[in-house]
Amino acid sequence: MNSYNENLHSSVLSSLESQEMTKKQLSSQLSTSMFTLYYAEGAEIVAQEKLDATTKMYKEQQHINNVVVKNKNMADNLLLSANQQKTYVTQAVSNMAVCASNIQIASNSIVRLASDIGSIYSIINAADYGTQIYQQALEAYNLINKTAYIAEQTSQFAMEATASIAEVSTSTVADGAKLTNTSVNNLLQVTTADLTATTAVLTTDNDTKAKASIATRAAEGAIKCSEVEYDASKKAYNYNNALFNQSLVVEVPKQFDPAAGTFSVYFDAYKSPFSPEDRDSGTQNKGLANPVLSYNIIMVKDSKKSFFSASNAELLVGNPAQCKSIPASQNPDAKGKYKSSIVYKELRDSDNDPLVLGENYVAFLLIIFTENYKKEINTFDEYLSAPSETFALTYTLKTAKNIANSREQASEDLSKITFSVDKEDVLKANEIDYRCFFLPYPDDIATNEDLETLEYKIETMELEEEIKAVDAEIKSLNEEIETLNNSASQANADGAKKDKETDQDKQKSLSLKSALADAKEKLRIAKSQLTDLNAKLKEVKEKSPKPVKNSNAFYFNLNLAENIPAGNFTSAKHHKAASGQEFSVHIDTTTTDNFGNPLIEDKSYIPVVLSYYKGSENAKTKYTNSLSDWQNTTPIPYSTKENLKSSSTI
Repeated sequence: MNSYNENLHSSVLSSLESQEMTKKQLSSQLSTSMFTLYYAEGAEIVAQEKLDATTKMYKEQQHINNVVVKNKNMADNLLLSANQQKTYVTQAVSNMAVCASNIQIASNSIVRLASDIGSIYSIINAADYGTQIYQQALEAYNLINKTAYIAEQTSQFAMEATASIAEVSTSTVADGAKLTNTSVNNLLQVTTADLTATTAVLTTDNDTKAKASIATRAAEGAIKCSEVEYDASKKAYNYNNALFNQSLVVEVPKQFDPAAGTFSVYFDAYKSPFSPEDRDSGTQNKGLANPVLSYNIIMVKDSKKSFFSASNAELLVGNPAQCKSIPASQNPDAKGKYKSSIVYKELRDSDNDPLVLGENYVAFLLIIFTENYKKEINTFDEYLSAPSETFALTYTLKTAKNIANSREQASEDLSKITFSVDKEDVLKANEIDYRCFFLPYPDDIATNEDLETLEYKIETMELEEEIKAVDAEIKSLNEEIETLNNSASQANADGAKKDKETDQDKQKSLSLKSALADAKEKLRIAKSQLTDLNAKLKEVKEKSPKPVKNSNAFYFNLNLAENIPAGNFTSAKHHKAASGQEFSVHIDTTTTDNFGNPLIEDKSYIPVVLSYYKGSENAKTKYTNSLSDWQNTTPIPYSTKENLKSSSTI
């Protein structure tokens, strides 16, 4: 390799390695921002839950205090009425006793009078029977007897009234009213003190919620900045990789299965810096027309990529076990790209070792040129690309599906979550832990959808702005071409009127033609650019994340789920009553959400299941955990109503 190629290759390696390192650093920064946002959102959710609980308590205590105030008013009125009753009843007893005494005196007088009239009537009856005086005495006798009877009855009523009024326990009622009033006053003091204390807590919780919201907004801004920087570093790497490294990319499927697993390597077809048209027509240029003999893909351990050279690669060409060759006769796709599917178990790395799960590798592309091309460019070196981005092959655990809850089975309480998982053929049951989390479902926090689609939104906005600019340019060029055509038509008309065209007219005509040709060329380029931008915008929109059901869910992903501490999740157990790979998670009063907070009555939660490898630590890098599709899992409200009913009947 000549010094120019060596320097160029060294510069490309240095540039791509630097950008890959920057990507990794920004990825770490993004992960840090992600955890910061996660815990900030957790603090805000906890603060909101406490604020909601305090607000609920405040409303309840306010209602109780209002009821106690009403009872206090009634107790005051009751005490006043009891004291008045005591005063008036005492006076009534005295008055009734006097009344009864007076009635008794009157009654005794009437009785004595009745006795005297009876004696008079007996004398007249014996002496003057049938006379007028007899008749008058008889009438007086009857009337006095009736009056005496009524007087006796009145006396009896007075005595009964005196006895009845004396039986009224006014003192007891007054004492009871006083005691009740004192108790209600004490209760009012307690409820007022509780309400005042709760008001202070409510104020504190409001301040805590406000501070947590500020911290969350700051974390949201930080992660968005990190997202933008990371996205920029990816674009910079991809751009340089496309310009200097044939767009060499290794793509491993998300659900990689080693049993029949394949992964793909993509790269651009080699374009010669010279074309046959650049040479003299009389010179033979067969080499420039077909520069490539074959493309060769070689896998190298990431730890040894710095020592891998073109001479090492050339030694492996022709060995199908270590080098995947693609002849140049195989045409690329419409975009000028090659795709090579590599069977995991059929290819070895540059050290002749089988590809191992969990090992970090890079791919190199060695381009073998034809002899004619080498002669044409007078360079006899082959082209070895810079290494691709580091990748690793891992077995992805099966994802939980069909997540359901007991409420769907005609039960009011939330006591169980059930789900199913396809059977793992390469792992034992005790090597996998199915962890169930319960994510709160708030309404006022930066959503997972917002952050995941940020990159696509930015790219879409950039493309739309470029399209607007190109549209404006096309409009301006069309107006310019129309103006030039009008000027040319006017010049032709003026020239036709003249007998002879002057040199100035010729110069002006040539200038107009040149300007018109230049404008048309610019218009062609702008239209081509617009077509490319529209195609790219369509491609970006097609690749953007699809809408999800839980659009208000907070930021959460596999990395966060893997780092949730024990105690904040519940491990599932195999469903004994069911056949196949069905599991259940029991829920009780000790179950918490993913932040470690107790589940709240009637609050909605999203059940999430993490398939987690818990086998040998040495083999951990061979496996990738998987998370259920929580963004499209229906949130469920937590409730213990059925449990309370059951406990009340026992």
